[in-house]
Amino acid sequence: MEERGRIIDITGDTAVVEVEKKPGRGRCGSCCLCQKNAEGRLFLEAVNSAGAKKGDAVTVEVDDMAVLRGILYVYGVPLAGFILGITASYFIKNVVLKIAAFLIILGFFWHYGLSKGNEEGKKSRARIVR
Repeated sequence: MEERGRIIDITGDTAVVEVEKKPGRGRCGSCCLCQKNAEGRLFLEAVNSAGAKKGDAVTVEVDDMAVLRGILYVYGVPLAGFILGITASYFIKNVVLKIAAFLIILGFFWHYGLSKGNEEGKKSRARIVR
């Protein structure tokens, strides 16, 4: 997916791009890739691989499959842990052990999903292509 915008700040190799809202796309900003400020403007952090300067109009490329993998890790894996924790605790008779088993399983899957989602996000960041 490609987005157009203007660079408003550069820190090291990372640029903050103010993303243009596309006409006819009423749900722009609902994918959570961009950060929205109080005035409704959308911002996206991207690797400045094109060597653009502050104020330049740029095109930012975002890997769609990386976004889907990140969503799967961050939301899907903890959900699977929740379901597995409920299922495993169903077979335990002691209430304290039920709660402990559920929390341990959920905590493990939650931690794993967030760490893998964070890894995926760092590995495939948005980048400025032109």
